[in-house]
Amino acid sequence: MADLIIEGGVVITMDPARRVIPDGAVAVAAGRIVAVGPRHQVSAAHRDTAARVDARGKAILPGLIDGHAHAGHGLVKTLGNGDSEAWMEACRVIYTLASPPSFWRAEAALAAAERLRFGVTTGVSLLGGGDSVMRSDDPAFADAHCEAVREVGVRSIVALGPTRPPHPRPYVGVDGVERPIPFERQLDTLQAVIRRWHGKDGIRIAGLTPVHRMEHGGDPSLAREVERQARATIALVRQHGCLFHQDGHRKGSIETARLFGLVGEDVFFSHCTDLTEGDIRVLEETGTRVVHNPSAIASVRGVCSAVELLERGVRVFLGSDATAPDRSADMFRHMFQFIRYHQRRFKDETLLPPGKALEMCTIEAAEALGLAAEIGSLEPGKRADVITVDLSAPHMAPANMPVSRVVYFANGHDVRDVVVEGRVLMRDGASSHISVPEIVAEAERETAKMLKATGMEGLVAEDPGWGLVRR
Repeated sequence: MADLIIEGGVVITMDPARRVIPDGAVAVAAGRIVAVGPRHQVSAAHRDTAARVDARGKAILPGLIDGHAHAGHGLVKTLGNGDSEAWMEACRVIYTLASPPSFWRAEAALAAAERLRFGVTTGVSLLGGGDSVMRSDDPAFADAHCEAVREVGVRSIVALGPTRPPHPRPYVGVDGVERPIPFERQLDTLQAVIRRWHGKDGIRIAGLTPVHRMEHGGDPSLAREVERQARATIALVRQHGCLFHQDGHRKGSIETARLFGLVGEDVFFSHCTDLTEGDIRVLEETGTRVVHNPSAIASVRGVCSAVELLERGVRVFLGSDATAPDRSADMFRHMFQFIRYHQRRFKDETLLPPGKALEMCTIEAAEALGLAAEIGSLEPGKRADVITVDLSAPHMAPANMPVSRVVYFANGHDVRDVVVEGRVLMRDGASSHISVPEIVAEAERETAKMLKATGMEGLVAEDPGWGLVRR
């Protein structure tokens, strides 16, 4: 007998046949999907199921997957008034010198609650931002993050690892004392976090190292040290069966990553802008994955050749690069941005139909992250990560062509119900197991403490740019 049935909506399965079932249902038992099909068939086979979600007027689909985002950013996203350099410097100072575990816990709860509200049931979160502001000095900070995510109930792949050499780098630790942290301490932190959290309570851990580009240095010894540290990091994560990630690849850097041994089907790179033919060939030959963030600043400063990569068989999936001063974790927004970004590039509105965009943040994202046997589609045997999307609102009606409606017209607030591993975490837009107002209030308190501690209150003075064409 099923524990839960979600019934009466249009089921967008994302299964191998990409079935779309009008008036369908999904039955769940012990956290797994046990049946997907027409409502009358599923309901008849599970008549005694007491727990039901009425999905009439809604689309039923697998939980969305965000392939690249940043922990910490949720409490600094308002800083800097569009000045990217000022914002990144603020991140460096805050993440290494002015962010106690309570900061990381409050931010993780806020970001996880945002994901939950928007139907993102699985997401990648780098523990910091940029390549030298990762919170990799002590496991306590990752513990605080993972504990908060666990309480909200969504799945997370937490990426962390050593910062760019030279080392040591200064960090203010749990006790409030500033210390120089060497590479070896950061690697030990990664190993401790893997042992504590990987594969537990919906949390997975990925290793992370900085991207090395040849323009970083004329000093050959720096490149050798980057390579030594990167090889040690990827060896560690492979020993534990974890993924490996790098943030910010562009022109020529993927060829360098291959020289350093940092490629393969267990590796995913973000952004990947202005790639060389050699870079693309490495991705094609090694099975290395690409997470494309179409709404990110990196996609303004350079072009991700996502269409060309897809046509050559490279696995590309979507990320939000959230949160940041100009973007949220709303994957509906990023799906539409992805489509228009590349249609404009090629001046071709036939590119990237809505079904492709939806695949890239459901089943194809799951495949890229090595999770397709567990999540990414609505199929018997998979973990029951299911969301519903309202098709009855004025901007969604008429409710024909449901896949197009979901991709072109929906936004995160159209998500009504969220189920993760059979547990109903949100029903009709409201969560009962967490207090969102309390999460927001705690985030506000931690932000105020951080601004006072760093003297950065001036960075929140807003200048919207009234009347300006260019800042």
